[in-house]
Amino acid sequence: MNRFLAAASERVLLLDGAIGTQVQARHLDIEKDFLGCENCTEILNRSRPDLVREIHMGYLAAGADAVETNSFGGSPVTLAEFGLEDEAPALNRRAAELAREAVEEFKGDGRERFVLGSIGPGTKLPTLGQVAYQRLEDALAVQAAGLIAGGVDALLIETCQDLLQLKAAVNGAKRARAEAGMDVPLITNVTIETTGTLLVGADIAAAATVIAALDVPVMGLNCATGPQEMAEHVRWLGQNWTGLLAVLPNAGLPELIDGRTHYPLSPEEMAQWLERFVEEDGINIIGGCCGSHEPHIAALDAMLRRRAGSGLRPAPVRRKPVWVPSLASLYSQVPLRQERAYLSIGERCNANGSRQFRRLQEAGDWEGCVGMGREQVAEGSHTLDICTAFVGRDEMHEMTEVVRRFTSSVNAPLVIDSTETPVIEAALKLHGGKPIINSINFE
Repeated sequence: MNRFLAAASERVLLLDGAIGTQVQARHLDIEKDFLGCENCTEILNRSRPDLVREIHMGYLAAGADAVETNSFGGSPVTLAEFGLEDEAPALNRRAAELAREAVEEFKGDGRERFVLGSIGPGTKLPTLGQVAYQRLEDALAVQAAGLIAGGVDALLIETCQDLLQLKAAVNGAKRARAEAGMDVPLITNVTIETTGTLLVGADIAAAATVIAALDVPVMGLNCATGPQEMAEHVRWLGQNWTGLLAVLPNAGLPELIDGRTHYPLSPEEMAQWLERFVEEDGINIIGGCCGSHEPHIAALDAMLRRRAGSGLRPAPVRRKPVWVPSLASLYSQVPLRQERAYLSIGERCNANGSRQFRRLQEAGDWEGCVGMGREQVAEGSHTLDICTAFVGRDEMHEMTEVVRRFTSSVNAPLVIDSTETPVIEAALKLHGGKPIINSINFE
């Protein structure tokens, strides 16, 4: 087993706290420190390596077992907003090297420490049509390659708000590690808003279904809220997710006071909440997100030391999760095994089997097509078969039109029905859920 995964399996690991709020608290100069790229934290890897290293060392001194690289917004897509797209490989590599340098400073104390390569969601989400899936995957592959070249022990794909963005990040990271010939493990942390879902509407079960299908060994939650608002979702993961678990909350639900963002949770209060998660839900990795500073990490370190007794870190509480094989729409999970003994696939959105659907397709009445899908869900269909192939039509174009709309407008997993591989691939690049692929005929 990989060194980092082995450590997280054997003992509860403590990650660091926020980098962004640390930088903001220092009131840096836009020209001198940010080189004119206001709010581009990643440029500090070049302009102020001393500051980045100082932040890492502060968290390590507070007791962190691992630090995250200063690369949250380091994909070429995000850096392009500052004219820095071509610098993505160098900035990400430098971010990893600075974190590694900080870890090396603590090497003499005999503790095992790690560097995690931070990959954030960026500013453009594919499900919302703000960036094409392939462009995003390619960009995230570049970011991951830079982090791997800099020597990270794992890649942390965090603050995921869109399952299609998460897929792009995981697939890009897998490409990068295959090209590097290195077995760098992946961690995926999703962000659940106070609404109880990701920003684009997926619940925790849908997210877990997609992440499981991507064969990622570690899943968790971070950002958006404090630990109290995460409790229900952490409990679900503890009962269902069979891999390792991570929880990195904000220091409470952010509040706006006198025009400034304030995080109300004290270090002691955060430690109490995360101890509950460790004890009751079997969490393997804990740490802080926005608003958490060295005192929060020191309090978490003290809590873990107390639980460990004579050692530094306690063993994770053993869980007995029960995973139900499932599909997922963009929004929710649908178990493959149903109480009535079969999974119902609605077949009327198939141009070869439904004259009504074919007529709507020929007329370009995509909302009418969506309406047919909704009718079948209301009638009890668990999934919807989508097929746009018939003679004389552009199957690729029309599959794209239909899948784009069904993904966001119908709360049921899809069955992508085509014998053409390029059509299936195009559909998957538009769909954040976990579908069924139906590509077999008997002609």
